[in-house]
Amino acid sequence: MFIFVSKNKNPLFSYAVLGLGAIFALSGVSTAFADPFSFANVQKSAQKLSRRAWKPRPISAGQYLRRLSPQAYGRILDVHPLWKGQDLPFEVVFYPLGHTFVHPVQMNVIQHGQSFPLPYSARLFATHGVVSQSQLPRKGGYAGFSLLYPLDTPPYHNEFVSFLGASYFRAVGKGAVYGTSARGLGIDTALPSGEIFPYFQEFWLQRPKPGAQHMIIYALLNSPVITGAYRFTVIPGKSTRIRVRAVLYPRKKIKQLEIAPLSSMYWHGRGRGIRAGDWHPQQHDSSDLIMAARDGQWITRPLNNPLHIQVTRYLLNNPIGFGFFQQDRRFSNYEGLITQYQKRPSVWIHPLNHWGKGQVELVELPTNNRNTDNMVTFWVPAKPLRPGESLRVHYQIRFFRNDKQLPSGGHPVATFLGNDPHMKGAKTLVVDFAGDGLGHLPAQTPMHAHFTVGAGVHVLHSSVQFNPLKHQWQVNAQILPARHHPRNISLFLASKGKVLSDTWLYLLPPQKEAA
Repeated sequence: MFIFVSKNKNPLFSYAVLGLGAIFALSGVSTAFADPFSFANVQKSAQKLSRRAWKPRPISAGQYLRRLSPQAYGRILDVHPLWKGQDLPFEVVFYPLGHTFVHPVQMNVIQHGQSFPLPYSARLFATHGVVSQSQLPRKGGYAGFSLLYPLDTPPYHNEFVSFLGASYFRAVGKGAVYGTSARGLGIDTALPSGEIFPYFQEFWLQRPKPGAQHMIIYALLNSPVITGAYRFTVIPGKSTRIRVRAVLYPRKKIKQLEIAPLSSMYWHGRGRGIRAGDWHPQQHDSSDLIMAARDGQWITRPLNNPLHIQVTRYLLNNPIGFGFFQQDRRFSNYEGLITQYQKRPSVWIHPLNHWGKGQVELVELPTNNRNTDNMVTFWVPAKPLRPGESLRVHYQIRFFRNDKQLPSGGHPVATFLGNDPHMKGAKTLVVDFAGDGLGHLPAQTPMHAHFTVGAGVHVLHSSVQFNPLKHQWQVNAQILPARHHPRNISLFLASKGKVLSDTWLYLLPPQKEAA
C-alpha cells in the first residue's frame, strides 16, 4: 500500500494564528462539551468495540477529491496550525480528505485532564487552485495529521511526524526526509485470503506544556477482526523516538497477527532488483533488514526486488530488535536530487516488554518503480491471540540516519551481486564488512569467510581482502545457485578461530531467475 504525504511547506504561505478556542469558534462548537480522559478509558472503548459487530467506515470524500493525484492532493494544505502562536514546542496540521484518504478520523484535544472534540473546518485549508473551497466537504472531517517541531530550522516549526492512512505513521530525525513507514498493526500480509488493514478511527492529542520535549498521542484502532488502544510518546531529536503502548482485543480468530509492522521500498541497487532501464545507480528507502537475537547474534539480510512474491521467516525468542536500515549515506551512489535517498531514515523496533517466542517475517514484493512500498517486515507471536483475550505490547521505534551502536559489532555494510563472467549460471557475490575495529586490523591479518549454504548451492571460490581506501574487509565469492529453488546462504568473518563479525544472510534466487 503506497502512502503519499506532502513534505513541502511553502514558506510564502501566511499562517494565521488560530488556537484551539478559535477553531471551536469557527465551527460553532462550545468547549463545554468535554469529558474526563484517561488511557484506561481508551482501553475500555476498544474492548467494548471488539464485542460489537464491525461496520464499514463511511466515505466522506466526494468523487472529485478521490480522483486527485498524489501531487494535487499534496497542494491542499492546512495553513492554520493548531497551537501556533501560543509559545508551545509542538504544533499540529491536519490533512484533508482526498486521493486515497477518503475516511474521516475523529480528532480530540486533551487539556487539564479533559477531552474536547476538535471540530472539522474546511476553512483551515488553502487549496492553491487544486479545488475550490466549495468542493471541500463541509462536514467531512480530517484524514489525518502531522506534528511540527523546531527540529531543522529553529525557531521555526517543521514537519517531522505524520499519521495518515489506515494505521500508517512515519517520522524523521534531524536532517532526514520521510522514507520507511510504521503501522499500528498488520493482519494477514501476503496470505492467500488477502490482507486486512486495521485503521485508527479516533485520536486524542495531549496539549503539550511550554518547553515540553515530547508529545503524547492516543488512538483507537478498529478493523473487522481486532480493535486496540494505543499510546504514542513522540520524542523529536537527531534520532526521533516513538514509544508505543498498545492493548489489543480480537473480535475473531486471526490467521496472522503482525506486531510493529514496517513498510519500505527497494527497487534496485548493486545488482539486486530489476532496473527496468532506470539510470540511477540505486533507488531504495532501505537496503537491509537487520535483526538482533537475545543470545547476542546480529543478522543482516540484504533486501531484494524479486520476480515473484517472496516471504522469509526468522525464528527468534524475545528479540532485542529488528528493523529496516539504509546503510549507504553517499549522494553519489543514488544521484537523486529530488528523492534524496541518502537522507532516508533507518528504523529500529526495540521491544520494551517480553515478546516471547515468535518470528520476524520479511515480505518482498516485485516492483518496477519507486512509488510502491514493496518491502514489509513485522513480528508474529508464536502464541495465537483468541477472542476474549487481550495482548499488551510495549516497544520503541527509532528513526535515525547514523548510529555506530546499531549494529554494535563488525557487520556487513554493503552487498553486491552480479553474473559471473567465467561460468554460466554462477553469480559473483561481494560483501563489505566494517565496524568494531575491523578497519584497524593489520592488512596481513589472516581473515576467513565462513559460509553456510542451502541444498544445491555451491561456493566455488571465495577470498577475503582488506580494502585500505574504506578501511573495510571485502569478501569476494563465486557462487553457483540451486537450479530450481531459492536457498539461504550465510557467512561471517573469523580470524584465528575468533568470530569477528555478525552474520550476513541472503535468500539466493535459483539459476533460472538469477541468470
